[in-house]
Amino acid sequence: MKKLAFLVGINYLNTSSELGGCLNDAADLFKKLVKEFDFQSKDIQLLLEEVATRKNIIDGLERLVKELKAGDIGIFSYSGHGTFTADLPPIEEEDMLDEAIVPIDAVNDRSLLIRDDEINEILSRIKEGVHLFLIFDSCHSGTMYKLLPDEDNDEKMIKRMIPPSNSVKKIQSVVNEVIEEPLMSKSHPLAGSNYILLAGCKEDELSYDDGQNGYLTKEIVKYMKKGITYQELYTKVKDAVYTRSGKKQEPQIFGELMTKKILE
Repeated sequence: MKKLAFLVGINYLNTSSELGGCLNDAADLFKKLVKEFDFQSKDIQLLLEEVATRKNIIDGLERLVKELKAGDIGIFSYSGHGTFTADLPPIEEEDMLDEAIVPIDAVNDRSLLIRDDEINEILSRIKEGVHLFLIFDSCHSGTMYKLLPDEDNDEKMIKRMIPPSNSVKKIQSVVNEVIEEPLMSKSHPLAGSNYILLAGCKEDELSYDDGQNGYLTKEIVKYMKKGITYQELYTKVKDAVYTRSGKKQEPQIFGELMTKKILE
């Protein structure tokens, strides 16, 4: 049995989109996996800051999925910005927008965003019998941009979301003219039945960063222990994040492995 991990953290240093806790998120998860979950450092790919490009993230995720065989255990974590962009074929979103994560090179070139459809296509190749845990400590939906105020009163709560481009705002404006109520999906755009996904927030909320860590990842590292199930971990993490954020951020969990022990 192999245990493989792919951990991505991007703080977007020296840009207008700078965050503070994403590198620490990846580093803290790395230490947790090696010290407490029997992962070997040589089996963990740590992708930080300037090397966390679109190509390297996609290549790393494809490699992880390809190398995991039945009975193996894997974990993929992403700490960074989320955003949304125009839905590209196959056209399937009612709001005409795709959720996306933001590689370091996509800050200045929106064509390099990694859309949810692209990630889902890679995840669809997971082999039967693989135990895979995904963590997305970022915002993930265009809905939040319509529903939430532009500013937060707490300066220590840094949003992990990059606003959309003007062209994407125009698409949203056109759609909103004919749709009276905000479109709310029933699950995270990357949710799947053959793995566990723990996401930072609901789609009408934001994921926050305190300058040292993401709210989600900080609590995952704190409460993730050998022998507990994903459901038990989620309950602890959700309660802690929801309380700390003043009820502004409620993590979500998806998958059919809820009663399975974490990374075992």
